[in-house]
Amino acid sequence: MIKAGCVAVAMVCLTLLTGRATLAQSTDKNPLAGVKAMKCRFSIYASGAWSKQTQEPGAQIRQPETLTLDIDEIDTDSGSGRVTGTAGPADVTALLTISSLHFMERSVTGTLNITTVFAGDPDAKTFRAVHARHDYLPMNLPGYQSEPSVSQHYGVCESTK
Repeated sequence: MIKAGCVAVAMVCLTLLTGRATLAQSTDKNPLAGVKAMKCRFSIYASGAWSKQTQEPGAQIRQPETLTLDIDEIDTDSGSGRVTGTAGPADVTALLTISSLHFMERSVTGTLNITTVFAGDPDAKTFRAVHARHDYLPMNLPGYQSEPSVSQHYGVCESTK
């Protein structure tokens, strides 16, 4: 009886493991897997702020001048790339998933920027994208106290290589 129970448990485990392997998807089918450079433009964004009195968050949708980013030196095997935006070039971490390509830029001052490019049609050269910025450098000066700066930008990225 114990032997039959062990065999049953082993069969269930084997079924789960092999079933998972067949369901797993590969990043090879992601059309962004071979992209080495892209130009991104974001034409609308939402910014957030907290009330100084209640600490409750609020948001505003804005249409600024278009934010542009150039992303190059993309190497999804090593997980690296370079983003050039308003502050000049910065090395970033690149992460390819089955449905997107993420870029993460972080600084020692606490800034975190994340750009996500969403995979689309395998023959597409233009992809939907979002760029999120998170920044806070605590500072108190006479008559001024810094606040966290957060925003999320919406636009497209075009493959250039």
